Amino acid sequence: MNRTMTLMVALGYSFCWGVGITLTKWALAEIAAPTLLMIQLSSSVLFLAIVCYLKHRWLPFSWPALKQGAAGVFEPALAYMVGIFGVQMTSASNASLIGASEVILTILFAALFLGEPLTHRKLGLASISIIGVLLLVLHGTQRDDPASWLGDMLVLLGTLFAVFYVLMSKQQMSFADPLRLTLSQQWVGLLVTAGCFGVLSTFDPSYGVSAAHISPLFWLLAVGSGILQYALAFSLYLIALQHLPVSQAAFYVGLIPVFGVLSAVLLLGDRLTMLQGMGGVLVIASSYLAQRGNLG
Repeated sequence: MNRTMTLMVALGYSFCWGVGITLTKWALAEIAAPTLLMIQLSSSVLFLAIVCYLKHRWLPFSWPALKQGAAGVFEPALAYMVGIFGVQMTSASNASLIGASEVILTILFAALFLGEPLTHRKLGLASISIIGVLLLVLHGTQRDDPASWLGDMLVLLGTLFAVFYVLMSKQQMSFADPLRLTLSQQWVGLLVTAGCFGVLSTFDPSYGVSAAHISPLFWLLAVGSGILQYALAFSLYLIALQHLPVSQAAFYVGLIPVFGVLSAVLLLGDRLTMLQGMGGVLVIASSYLAQRGNLG
């Protein structure tokens, strides 16, 4: 894959995750978080299964496929479940700020566990990216929402789970097909998520899953955001990992808030402030410079 195609794939997963987050925020206005997550994951698995069967005549309903998809325990399962609970306990701005740490955490862990070089250029661009994300969400820190220490820790834990997913997936991409691997991971993630919510609902009924009284528009939002944020985003991300170092792919993750803010302006009527515009420019610049040069 040439540089232009790799760039398009990287922008693709950032776009899918960013817009998917906005659609998820919209859907949460009517659908409880556990129910929405289950609908999204189920929609993603069904979509990927249809595509994978038509292309490869293959489905992940075997023990080898489950083992191949083991990274799905970390993401989407644990990362998204822990993240949902964390966001419920802390402010949205705090969650965004902590989530921005994924860029630098991925670079550091890739250096520790994958042997990717940790250079001044990487650290400098990561700093620019994180400053940009801080500006993107800075308007939210002016609100008086009480922040919970436990919620912050859960969001950070979810971010760490996402980094572990990246490291495991990168080690598999030298021999795995991205479509099959995505389906296996999503299937494992769905099974783990369903099991965890089933156990939690026995202690607290609010964690139960119920699709009753969901309007057609919000069904469409739930299914569409699931396919966009899970099936397409994760597939494109794994394709990118075949051609990019983990540390370089991480810079495009920093573009997610840019697409998220822009789609929120267009779809939800949010206002874009000057600080957010400056933040978006910094994030885009750091990703562009990472793509232009060799970070190693």
